Amino acid sequence: MTSLVRTPRYTPLTLDELGTQPRTSGSLHSRRARFHQSWYRAARLGLPNWGQTSSGRPLGSILDEKAAAAGMNFSSEPARRLFETRRAQGWGIDPRTSSHMTSSQTLLLNLFGPLSQDHDWLLATLGGVLGRADLYSVIQCDIEFAPPDRGRYMNDMTRVDAFFQLESSRGVEAVVLELKYTDRFSTRRVNISQNPKYLSLAHSSQLWRDPEEVFSDPSTNQLTRSHALGACVSQVKLGAPITTTLLLVSHPLDPTSDAIFEQYSHQLADPSLAIHATLEQFLGSMLTNADDDASRSATREIELRYLDHTESETLWESFRGRKTQTRRHAAV
Repeated sequence: MTSLVRTPRYTPLTLDELGTQPRTSGSLHSRRARFHQSWYRAARLGLPNWGQTSSGRPLGSILDEKAAAAGMNFSSEPARRLFETRRAQGWGIDPRTSSHMTSSQTLLLNLFGPLSQDHDWLLATLGGVLGRADLYSVIQCDIEFAPPDRGRYMNDMTRVDAFFQLESSRGVEAVVLELKYTDRFSTRRVNISQNPKYLSLAHSSQLWRDPEEVFSDPSTNQLTRSHALGACVSQVKLGAPITTTLLLVSHPLDPTSDAIFEQYSHQLADPSLAIHATLEQFLGSMLTNADDDASRSATREIELRYLDHTESETLWESFRGRKTQTRRHAAV
């Protein structure tokens, strides 16, 4: 992976300073991400202590209560303010967002804290990722979005990571964003094949090639529901269907998102209404379109925390070597 910037070197740490690491369960990507977050906590944030899971198991990639309360899981002041504002609005923010460093919701807030304060930057960033130079203004920008009166829309509990209504050369259109870091796609299977709201939307929007097939596909259920919610909200609000694009952003080391995205995009009548970008590409667009040093600095901090594993690589190799030795001794 090519880093967006060269990051500074940090004082070498010991494995013990990174704290307790997860057992070998989970994907290599999730284990590597937790290890790097542990390094970021100790090296970049300068926090010698770590927190624990809800079951009481210590974990190096969780902030302790004091650091979490101080907002240290957020990479910028705008991100911390967005967390507080969104939490005050009610349901949708996971309590672990302030402490679990591998939380996708924390990443979401770290990305859109700065962007949501500068709509020109947000618009240019989205335009770069979507390949659109004709986006003119932001009408609506909501993080962890679900409409208050669900019965008017899809009549289920679907919530999307971000929802945007934009003005473009084509008129008003919508973008629904789903963000993945280490988490899998939702395993909550909502039966939408018999939901009249989905059937009605399929008829009015002509979004899917074969609604019966896509509504019964469990592997793409989350993407289908997210795309449907965005399309329905815009249709109810404006009284007619509008172009609604699903934007999936995932970590470049995520082993599952490519296949699920491809499967979903093939279900669309117009596959161009689904875009898959890596977090590296999204941050690249942020950096390219940042117009001041503060914005560039905020972007580079996110890149260091979530993408640039080079700083923790030597320790990671030592950690893997220690695990291999432990297994060999146990076998003997």
